[in-house]
Amino acid sequence: MTAAAVTLVSLLALLSCGKEGGENKPPEYGKKPQEQKDTASTSPGTDTTTVTPVDPASVADYSDMVLLYGYGHHRSPYSWGREYTDHYVFYTDRTGHTDWLFDAFLFLEFMDPPVSGGAGKTFITGYVWDDAYIRKSANQEDWDKLIKYYFVKDTAIDAIDKSVDEGARLMGKAPAYKRQIVIGIPEPIKTEDPFNEYSSNTYWGSVDGRQLNFSSPEDRITAVKWYIDRCREEFAKADFKNVELGGFYWVAEKSTHTADIIARIGDYLKGMNYSFNWIPYFHAEGYTRWKEFGFTYAFMQPNYFFNDTIPYERLVEACNDVIKNDMGLEVEFDGKVLVSWGYGYGGRLRDYMKAFKDYGAWEKSRLVYYQGSWAVKWLHDSSSAEDQELYYDFCDWVSTRPYRTKLNEQ
Repeated sequence: MTAAAVTLVSLLALLSCGKEGGENKPPEYGKKPQEQKDTASTSPGTDTTTVTPVDPASVADYSDMVLLYGYGHHRSPYSWGREYTDHYVFYTDRTGHTDWLFDAFLFLEFMDPPVSGGAGKTFITGYVWDDAYIRKSANQEDWDKLIKYYFVKDTAIDAIDKSVDEGARLMGKAPAYKRQIVIGIPEPIKTEDPFNEYSSNTYWGSVDGRQLNFSSPEDRITAVKWYIDRCREEFAKADFKNVELGGFYWVAEKSTHTADIIARIGDYLKGMNYSFNWIPYFHAEGYTRWKEFGFTYAFMQPNYFFNDTIPYERLVEACNDVIKNDMGLEVEFDGKVLVSWGYGYGGRLRDYMKAFKDYGAWEKSRLVYYQGSWAVKWLHDSSSAEDQELYYDFCDWVSTRPYRTKLNEQ
């Protein structure tokens, strides 16, 4: 899930080629051909929490969750309303028939670079901007500003809510179930400078009149609970009609810095019947232990789209890995998908569509979608016939998934 100007330092070393040679017949999705030993080096540390097994029936389900980034001042536009969200809630096909598109929406942000009025803060360890490390961790005030950004009237979540109204008007009926909102949780970074272990641990702020010290796992958990409760409070005040707060998302894409606290946060969310979601990058540290960490749903990033030297076998490898580990998958694309922008990586998006069908994920699994900032809208708006063809094929591929049909029938 990398954008052109944003480089996740730890990801660079992972863009290696997949398996060589042919593959045997794809195993059935959801079945484990063999047990896979987890070789991740990170352990849960001293946290002895007993993780409550997740009952999927106790939390809201979804089939197709799209990632919507916002708040960082490097993004354009900085705020957005129905002129954007309409293209993600519903679409009209080649025949003029309107149907629902994504049924879940993940609101998240990684950083607010020091551009266009940005604070120069990061919400996750390891990000750089214009080849320079972001050396200030987001504090409580930054976390609160992020929350408030999601609840501005006529934008973000409110825009999704109103787009559902518009889709229902066009189709003459409401969707079979409410659209799910999932909100990203910033990483409680231990130090004020993520790259200096000797910088302050008491930079973040206070809860109930007590200054938190992020050298303590308990205080980091307290900060995350404060954030979750603030989101719940704002959601309740908004009184949305067509959407519900379905869950939260752990923004850190590997377990390296947070393995000692994730399970406790998962239990806190389970106690309120919220889903806890995670999308580690390809073979990220700890990815095979997602259940142990208390996540409800986990999805692997194949990291295939962005580098045209990575062969198709990477998608095959990712499909096999998630079958072994009971995970879902992420579809990935960005502005490079557009012929009209001079790139034309559309064939790589079609590779995801083919591989996920061949290996059963299209039929049987939840999926999540990284699409840069607004690549679905950009395809829709393109004057290129090739871009238009890809837009319709992709939207049809999403909206006709049997997993979606199963949810509609419940």
